[in-house]
Amino acid sequence: MNLWDKLFTTQISEPPQFELHWYIGLLCLLAFTFYASYRFRDKVAYQRFIQILQSVQLIVLYGWYWGNHLPLSESLPFYHCRVAMFVLLLIPGTSKYKQYFALLGVFGATAALAYPLFDPYPFPHVTILSFIIGHVALLGNALLYLFKNYEASLLSFKNVAVITFTLNALIWVVNLVVSGDYGFLTRPPLVGNHGQLLNYLIVSSVIVIAICVTAKLLEIFLQQKSEEFIQEKV
Repeated sequence: MNLWDKLFTTQISEPPQFELHWYIGLLCLLAFTFYASYRFRDKVAYQRFIQILQSVQLIVLYGWYWGNHLPLSESLPFYHCRVAMFVLLLIPGTSKYKQYFALLGVFGATAALAYPLFDPYPFPHVTILSFIIGHVALLGNALLYLFKNYEASLLSFKNVAVITFTLNALIWVVNLVVSGDYGFLTRPPLVGNHGQLLNYLIVSSVIVIAICVTAKLLEIFLQQKSEEFIQEKV
C-alpha cells in the first residue's frame, strides 16, 4: 500500500500500535503547545497559524468523510472536542459558552494526546493525522482564548453542569438516531460500558469535574504569572 492509499483508504484494519517514543513525542508536542500558546499569546501570526491549521484539518477530515459517503454514525461532528473546535473557530466574541468550550478543549485535547484512541486505519491515515493535528490546534485555540479572555466569575459550577448535561443529552439522542458512539457515551473508554443511562451520568460527571479542575488550575497559573509580572515591575 503506497502513501496515498494509506492516507485516504476506507478499508478498516486496526489502530496503529505506536511504540513508546511516539507517545513521548505526543507528550512533548502537548507541552510545547502549552508553552507556545502562552509565549506567543499576543502574536497575531501565531493566532492565525493555529486557526488556519484547525480549519484545514477540519476541511480535510470532513471532506474525506463526505467524499467517501461514510455513515452518519462516524461522520458527524458530535465528539466533544470537535464541537469545541467549531465553537472556537466560528463563534465570535466572548461568552460563558465560549469559555466553557475553551476549558473543555483544554481538557479534551490534553486527555486525547495523553491517551490517544485512534481510528482503525494504518498510519499515517487522514483520521490519525487529523486526530493529532486537530487536538494540537484545539489546545492552541482554547489556550489563546483563555489567556486573553478568561473570567473566573463567568462560569459557575451550576453553569458547567447544566451545559454539560444538556450537551450530552443532545449527543445521546444523536447516538440513538444514528447508532453512533459520539462523545463516547455508548462505549466510554477506561470505565467500560455500563448501559446508556449510567454511561451518560458517568461521562457527564467526569466532564463537569474536569472542566472545574481545569478552570481552577488556569486561575492559579494566571495568578502566579500576574504576581511575577508585578514583582518584575517593582
